Amino acid sequence: MKRIIILLSLLIVAWRVAAATPEIVDGVAAVVNDRTITYSEVRMLAMPVIERLRQQYDGDELIAKVHAAHMDALNQLIERALILQEFKEKGFNIPDNVIDRDLSDVIANEFGGNRETFIKTLEAQKMTLTQYREQLRERIIVQAMRSRKVQQEVVVSPAKMEKYYQDHLDDYKVGDQIKLRMIVVRRPDTNSVSAASPTAETAVDPRRKLADEILAKLDANESFDSLARTYSEAKEAKAGGDWGWITRDHLRDELREAAFQLKPGQHSKIVETADGYYILQVDDVQAAHEKPLAEVRDQIENILLQQKRAKLQEEWVKQLRAKAYIHVF
Repeated sequence: MKRIIILLSLLIVAWRVAAATPEIVDGVAAVVNDRTITYSEVRMLAMPVIERLRQQYDGDELIAKVHAAHMDALNQLIERALILQEFKEKGFNIPDNVIDRDLSDVIANEFGGNRETFIKTLEAQKMTLTQYREQLRERIIVQAMRSRKVQQEVVVSPAKMEKYYQDHLDDYKVGDQIKLRMIVVRRPDTNSVSAASPTAETAVDPRRKLADEILAKLDANESFDSLARTYSEAKEAKAGGDWGWITRDHLRDELREAAFQLKPGQHSKIVETADGYYILQVDDVQAAHEKPLAEVRDQIENILLQQKRAKLQEEWVKQLRAKAYIHVF
């Protein structure tokens, strides 16, 4: 009886999700001036999002998320209709060669230049080439119109950059850093050592002996860079073992402990780990600090410019909505 109740509950949830995702009956979802938006258009635009939602949520939460995805898709389609109508009212035009060029790019980049495969894909989606070209044309128009609205000169004042910097100081904090070099000598593959050899466990590891010899050369003031290029078995060997600037969380515990106690110019003793023998050298040290505004000014300016342009587009769409007839069913 309990299993029957659980099954019925699952069926009810599945039915409710299906109800939140109309898949059979089509109809008018909205009217934007003289443009009709259908439920199938909304469904098609929302479907990729809904497929991801179904993998993450279930029950009432899934139903709410699906509904929100449909509303978001509907609003996108309303905005697109408004922008296309504005394009037409302004008397603008997109030359056919622009559409031809983008179509050629799609076939080249997404279908390996195979036009036949492209056409078969359209047929599988029950779409004609003419319909696809129209979709492509509309996408180009929307992108062009949105870009046009933010092409006007947008300036971010130094005062606003300073305020953003002060409000987001945590984003620009940098922990202790060291400029690290490393020589790595790998342990031998234990599977390659013959189990029949009576000295397999007691023999001196020749790899450890090599690491000892490298350390002796370093103690005799030979160049770490040169020794790393000659002996290190890590991918950084070609760069003289240079790992660049790293923070504490870049290293595992045993290496971190050895590395962050070194002073600039010092090298470590051999650090033995499960996979090999490591010798570290620190070229420079940088204490925890906040990146200065001068260092991140360009980054902050780009963030604020994007925010301003997004605001301009939002205000423009609001103006289009205000003068349009929009009815959502």
